[in-house]
Amino acid sequence: MDKASPSASPACSLDEAPDAYRGYLTPAEIAAELDRLLPRIRDDKLHAALKAIRDSLDNPET
Repeated sequence: MDKASPSASPACSLDEAPDAYRGYLTPAEIAAELDRLLPRIRDDKLHAALKAIRDSLDNPET
């Protein structure tokens, strides 16, 4: 039997990949999207919830 040939490049472990490579947005990118969306949201509860998330991105320790 033929030996299995090694892959052309070693596999990257997903947990070692940067967030952007995995398709996740950075906190700054999420904040920018929320800044764009918040003025258009008319539902008070939804607006308050998203505003709290947006504010937490500026202060991740809280």
